[in-house]
Amino acid sequence: MINKTQLLISEEKVDFNKYAGDYECILDKDLNVFGEEIGYFAEYKVKIVSETSEANRNILEFGCGIGLNLSFFKKYFPRSEINGCDISQKSIDIASQKYKDVKFFIIDDNTIKERKGKYDLIFVSCVFHHIAPDLRRHSIKQIRDLLKDGGELYIFEHNPYNPVTQKIVRECIWDEDAILLNRRETINLMESGGFKIRIKKYSLFFPASLSFLRPLEKFLGCIPLGGQYFVKGIKNPQ
Repeated sequence: MINKTQLLISEEKVDFNKYAGDYECILDKDLNVFGEEIGYFAEYKVKIVSETSEANRNILEFGCGIGLNLSFFKKYFPRSEINGCDISQKSIDIASQKYKDVKFFIIDDNTIKERKGKYDLIFVSCVFHHIAPDLRRHSIKQIRDLLKDGGELYIFEHNPYNPVTQKIVRECIWDEDAILLNRRETINLMESGGFKIRIKKYSLFFPASLSFLRPLEKFLGCIPLGGQYFVKGIKNPQ
């Protein structure tokens, strides 16, 4: 019997196993329009999590790919157990070679059951726009099952109203299957999964050429002009 995660993989237009070995180089080229290297974007998001999260024990990146964000979780959450999961076996193989002390697993319904209620915080970065809309609720349910009661979920996604983001997505070879979600859609998705929304903000407003303005970004979170946005939700808040 084929579970929904396997169905998701079979319906993908993009095979991430194919690009795993070159993922970092391709992404660095695509993001050049913003004037920053990959590490800037990864650290930017993980730093936001560290500044707004109360969880500090078991952390999971859902859809970790080759692990570009994991070094920053190790930096900002040094006392936490860091975990990663993905649907791409080749991506997991690459990530596990780089991070020997991080625990990895492939996403399927069986591995979700084995880890039910295990994690205090789950981080999901630019994953949902690759998931077919009719399967997104299943993924939210998987994430909910993985979280402890009171656990925190952070979803970062591209802002479809930002022209620079539109250009990056349009030209990225593995975004040909992308169906972007606006912030309201992500909030609705999380609420449908039983999450109570705590934070909803836009981010990534200024390219490298305007980096002197970046201290202002913390005041601009309500303005729908940032390159991305993030939503924080809590499972069964007390």
